[in-house]
Amino acid sequence: MSFSGAIKEELSTLVPAAHHCRIAETAAILLFCGKIILTETDSCCVKIQTENLPVARKYFTLLKKTFNISTDVVIRHNAYLKRNRTYAVVVSDDEEARRILVTTKLLDEHGEVGENLSVVKNLVIQNPCCRRAFLRGAFLAAGSISDPERSYHFEIVCTAEAKAHQLQDIIKTFGMEAKIVMRKKYYVVYIKEGSQIADILKVMEAPISLMELENIRILKEMRGSVNRQVNC
Repeated sequence: MSFSGAIKEELSTLVPAAHHCRIAETAAILLFCGKIILTETDSCCVKIQTENLPVARKYFTLLKKTFNISTDVVIRHNAYLKRNRTYAVVVSDDEEARRILVTTKLLDEHGEVGENLSVVKNLVIQNPCCRRAFLRGAFLAAGSISDPERSYHFEIVCTAEAKAHQLQDIIKTFGMEAKIVMRKKYYVVYIKEGSQIADILKVMEAPISLMELENIRILKEMRGSVNRQVNC
């Protein structure tokens, strides 16, 4: 398992005790890998789709514990792709779907359901603990970390510029400076300093992965120090 995959596995087992934090994490997962499907009869369903089982499992658990909604995880196979397995969790009942959207404040300014999920002035991330949960959900849904043995690189991919700037602002509240770069049609929020990546793992509450990263950083610094002394 990759370092990034191990972090997601660890984060998927952490379910916040506070109801408002579970709402914030649910909102993040919906924002970064979810969509609203509107039918001809104006009923809606909420769907997330991901290639990572821990994300689907975490979202399934959040729905059950936060909204008392039970649903299924649908597994799809694609023989033409190397990553030929995707996981989908769909809430197809109109009343339950709207309840999720109302609770997570993912509606437009008029309180109407639209095809795009809105992030502007979202009230579910006012508390620091909720912002931690939101970052955790965003990373689970659309984030990755490179192997620290090779390089330090943390990123979360956003489909809209507003999402990227909101994420950047949330990270800034914890004393870290994230940057945004355009990659094809996506906006990527990234951090490239090892110390700040350690800080964001601490914020997302991944102590096991944080310890592994710190051990790698110490060994790399020791090797670098020895090499500099030898060269000198």
